[in-house]
Amino acid sequence: MWRQRAIFLLIGLGVGIAAGWLFFFSEPPTTPLESQGALEELEEQLQNARASFERLQPPTSAEENSLRRPETLPYSAHLEIADSLGVEPVTGEDDISRYLRSGDLVPLVENEFYTVTVLEHSAPFVTPAMKALLDEIGRRFQAGLGEHRLPAYRFTISSATRTAALQADLRAGNRNAAPGTSSHEYGMSVDVVNFRYAYAQAETDLIDVRDDELSERINTQLAETYRAYGGLYWDHLFGLMTRVLGGLQREDQALVLLEAEQPVFHITVTQ
Repeated sequence: MWRQRAIFLLIGLGVGIAAGWLFFFSEPPTTPLESQGALEELEEQLQNARASFERLQPPTSAEENSLRRPETLPYSAHLEIADSLGVEPVTGEDDISRYLRSGDLVPLVENEFYTVTVLEHSAPFVTPAMKALLDEIGRRFQAGLGEHRLPAYRFTISSATRTAALQADLRAGNRNAAPGTSSHEYGMSVDVVNFRYAYAQAETDLIDVRDDELSERINTQLAETYRAYGGLYWDHLFGLMTRVLGGLQREDQALVLLEAEQPVFHITVTQ
């Protein structure tokens, strides 16, 4: 009998030592308390974002009208500036290749400030001045979001440089497209969609959770909700963009036309 007790005692001692070793030298498992804390932080961050979006005002009628006809300059002013400061009207791929080699046009690719949609009736190239203006719009737009404690969103470019043939093709299906020569043919104008904004995830948005699986689930939910907020609160983002572009127009850095029949800002760089 004493031998059996000794054996059981040794087994118990061994199990205790092993358990102690695991306790001191391994990562503790994710506890329900940690999961609950992460979920509470997620909900708090989303509540704060909702409140911040609601404080970000949509555009007023006066702000919109300042970028619409007749208060803003007519389309002919965009054409005059493009003709005086841009490249010669682009007639085809040969012109684009030549202007790219000379540096008069540069590729338009998405970055931290904007996305570029599939351009069916234009080519993704602009003058360096237009590229610099787009980056400045993005900086001001994201700075305005930061002032409201909102995450970064990117605006969407839907049209850039057009040849005369592309302009004619567009006009066949879009009565809002300008007849004859367009300021888009000079690489000096782009169209920015006024209702489409893409969430740009940043490291500062992430919720810190030790458990990798829990971290992925929490931050995936956060990103998906922020992406949804971009559509839900598009009018508030539209308001901020209206104010940014209105400021640039008052500073004579851009001409802006908020088109009536298409949901875009037509923007021409002026310097």
